[in-house]
Amino acid sequence: MKQVLLCLVPTLLLLPGCMSSNQAAPKTAQAYYQEGETLYSEGRYTEAIEVLEKAREIYETADLNMRAELKIADAHFEAENYVEAATAYEDFLKQHPGHPEAPRIMYQLGLSHYNQILAIDRDQTATRNAMVAFESLANLFPDHPLAEKTPSFIQFCQDQLAGHELYVGRFYWKTKENRAAIGRLRQILEDYPQFSEMDKVRFYLGKAYLAGGHPPLAVLQFEALLRDFPQSELAEDTQEILQEL
Repeated sequence: MKQVLLCLVPTLLLLPGCMSSNQAAPKTAQAYYQEGETLYSEGRYTEAIEVLEKAREIYETADLNMRAELKIADAHFEAENYVEAATAYEDFLKQHPGHPEAPRIMYQLGLSHYNQILAIDRDQTATRNAMVAFESLANLFPDHPLAEKTPSFIQFCQDQLAGHELYVGRFYWKTKENRAAIGRLRQILEDYPQFSEMDKVRFYLGKAYLAGGHPPLAVLQFEALLRDFPQSELAEDTQEILQEL
């Protein structure tokens, strides 16, 4: 019996060494981050986000976490998860306002909202958010190359918002709620003077004034339409209304 125990001793001594050599060391945050970057470069954005989130959970350094957060935001954008991308970019800017990539992040934030814009008869929250992001980029970093791209986006957003107000104003006019129609249409004149369909604003504002019992104010709108938009498709109808008045 003693001889059997002595024979077992060397085997038992070897077991801990074998077990430890077979156990894989836990992955580091840096390893997860590198894996996430590889997945991102391959266009596997959903997988990249999952791996990068693991890098954040480990939290080795603040710098690595910051890079992982930004890469996650970019991955959401590339995956067309624009709601998640907008949230991620906005959170990043709040936590790291002086980041060197702030102009690019603001531009991406604007695009994330821009890609969520709905038709003019729908809610325009995304339009307003996009315009704020692009205007902030233009104001804070006017000399940055990306700021040069913002005017067209801003103009589109303004036209979209004005178009929404025109849609609502016409609805109020059709339902004979002339005071509400006048309020909406006048707001376009004040807030969006460069609106591309200003002839329609003048026309329906004039008709709302007429229906509301204000012919002199209506005449001013119709005359402004003919003066500023002589080639408008509404010019002929406007001439007829003025002749009747």
